[in-house]
Amino acid sequence: MTRKKSTMLYRLLFREAWRLTWQRKSLWIFGIFAALISTGGVIDTVGATLQKIERTESLLKQLMDHSFIGYPLASEYIQQMSLLGTGRVGSLLVVVTVTCVILLVISVLSQGALILGIGSTEHEDPSQLRRSAGMFFWPLFIVGILNKLMMGVLTLLMILPLWLVAVSGSVAHGLLFFVLMLLFIPASVIVNIVYMFAMIHVVEEKVHPLDAIHLGIQLFKKQWIATIEYGLTLFLLVCGAGLILLLASSLLFIPYTLISPMVLLTGSTSLFIGMNVVFALLIFAIILSFGGASVTFQYSAWYLFYKRALHKTHGKKIFSKLIRFVDVVHEKIVQTKKISS
Repeated sequence: MTRKKSTMLYRLLFREAWRLTWQRKSLWIFGIFAALISTGGVIDTVGATLQKIERTESLLKQLMDHSFIGYPLASEYIQQMSLLGTGRVGSLLVVVTVTCVILLVISVLSQGALILGIGSTEHEDPSQLRRSAGMFFWPLFIVGILNKLMMGVLTLLMILPLWLVAVSGSVAHGLLFFVLMLLFIPASVIVNIVYMFAMIHVVEEKVHPLDAIHLGIQLFKKQWIATIEYGLTLFLLVCGAGLILLLASSLLFIPYTLISPMVLLTGSTSLFIGMNVVFALLIFAIILSFGGASVTFQYSAWYLFYKRALHKTHGKKIFSKLIRFVDVVHEKIVQTKKISS
């Protein structure tokens, strides 16, 4: 049985994702808040998790430098908190907790609104999208919690060998950490790809979170090479856009360096502070706009991939560029053998 060749072109999906992102700029605000719990990228999520492991390793070293259980280091933190007083510490914890809960609710609702806005055939009012996203809060929240729990288990499996290395310094424990690292990276990518598919499926089909996760696993199993290729390409595109933004933003320092001496010569402190505030706000606005746009673009790209993968006709084909390349090479080898024989 011959394998059907795919007509799938990633660039068409990316082009359509960019069109949606640019035409529906009101979705960027949802992208900013959605980024608090998920950027839409699967590779950068793994990078962020690796940074957490690196910070944990640093903390473990600090604990081991002081004592086996880290009592002196912990007592220093407790002493610093006691200086604030019980009332202030309690108030601070309440404010931080309430703020985190509010941001979490807004982030989950923003994810739903973002997916609804991307999937809509027409541009919809952001307030209407926000209200419509309310019905998906708990399913999206449950899917997100399950994703965080799975990533937490994977992170814990990576941290335990670090603890063993810090305690014993054994070469075997170091090799264990290296082997787990090789398994951790692809496992994290898979978990986050399934998470993206599950979120989209929850909003698209209004299904139970576990059914959405099951669908995400099935989609990944069917197109696992393609999803990794797609996620890596998406990551490189966003990174490239970030570098371009960094270079473009650096041009802002040219007028700043030209204006700054003239403002200093005026001797006006308020004018100097005002100039710095304006430039700071401008840079902050650029960063927020890029963040919202990049997250919207990534969600759009995964949404389009999801729709293509479930298409009655296109979904039956293999998307992977690598498999297509191998097939082409194999066909050329077979033809060469036929000609030579």
